[in-house]
Amino acid sequence: MKKCRIINPLQSQHFQEKIVRSLMKKPTVRLAAIFGSVSAVSIPQIDSGIGVVSPDTEAPSLTLLPQDDGSACLDGSPYGVYFQKSATKSTKWTIFLQGGGWCYDEAGCLERSKGSLGSSTQFAETKGCGCMNLKDDASPDDLSPLDDECNCLYLPYGDGASFSGYLAEPLEMPGTEEKIYFRGIRNLYAGLAFAKENGFDDATDVVVTGDSAGGLSTFLHTDKIAAMTEAQVIGAPVVGYFLDHDDYNHTDANYTAQMKYIYSMQNLTFGSDGYSGLTPACQEAFGDDSPHYCFMSPHMHPYISTPYYVFNSRFDSWQLNSELLHKDTWDNDDEKEAVLQYGEDFLEQFEPGHVEDWSINGGFITTCVCHGCPWPNLFLEGLNSYQHYRNWVVGETGGKDSYQIDRRPPNGNGTLTINGCDAF
Repeated sequence: MKKCRIINPLQSQHFQEKIVRSLMKKPTVRLAAIFGSVSAVSIPQIDSGIGVVSPDTEAPSLTLLPQDDGSACLDGSPYGVYFQKSATKSTKWTIFLQGGGWCYDEAGCLERSKGSLGSSTQFAETKGCGCMNLKDDASPDDLSPLDDECNCLYLPYGDGASFSGYLAEPLEMPGTEEKIYFRGIRNLYAGLAFAKENGFDDATDVVVTGDSAGGLSTFLHTDKIAAMTEAQVIGAPVVGYFLDHDDYNHTDANYTAQMKYIYSMQNLTFGSDGYSGLTPACQEAFGDDSPHYCFMSPHMHPYISTPYYVFNSRFDSWQLNSELLHKDTWDNDDEKEAVLQYGEDFLEQFEPGHVEDWSINGGFITTCVCHGCPWPNLFLEGLNSYQHYRNWVVGETGGKDSYQIDRRPPNGNGTLTINGCDAF
């Protein structure tokens, strides 16, 4: 078997001390009060059906935003949002951050700027937006405890760096007349300014969520959104916990190296000035040595103050295909063994900073081989993922009990045969 080097973000005593100090600074939040209830890589546009959309609601249309605040998609076109206003004047809000991978170098970003992940000229005319807030009367036995009525703001992905980069001047591409714009953090703030113009100041319950690269965005930006409102806020990152991990062939272009290049290329900086995508608390931990770690969920999550609930797979299919193996199949026993080891490495990175008695966060970690996972149909301990999420939100679980982790081999050791779990 070929052994992959795992890069453990929690291995040093220095970092463990940082975790403890950071978590000790977190406010004690009564969760029951939160709710009224290398360019050529695959780009996952999963929009995986998270949340609930009212069957009586038409999908909202795209609204393009002014560019006087510096917002822009990769091609320089105006950024835009999709907003579903509550029909019942609910004060619940869900803010959804779209995923879709990253562009790892300038050529990849130029290519991306010509499609729906980099140009509003290619955005869909309408987009559905699913609520992740709870029903007011959601019971422990309710298989579908999510409310279908909220104010839902869908922030499309137009920048290729999880809404985090900023360069004041466009980057001119050598040998061409084309330019690309790195304005992801300004797009985020433009979307939030739109929210404030449309009732966000009256919000009482807010869920920040997103899938894939949008899941990473949720880790990165939930605190920023929480700072803009008096409402109770939680994060719900979906398949956004991407391991810091070597690839199977030990190439120089592994995921960590790619994220490091994005950090530099898109000028990710630290601060709260509206032009910086990364948190200063994380910068204190990694300084000048590894600042790009603050763009990676396994390293930066201890510096998140807002409570969050993680939905993830230990055998995330995008990570297995694009981060570990760089292909869509595992063809021999060595590669299958590497996949099994990846699931163990997930636990090694995830558990030390999460599954503790004092953790205010929670999570549902499946072994379904998936990226657009069938969350309502995934069960552990007799409850589906949304039921466990409900129990965490209302304060019926806490500490270690807030985490449901499937420790079996892929697909529950073969017992998960439902649609949405890839064969292993």
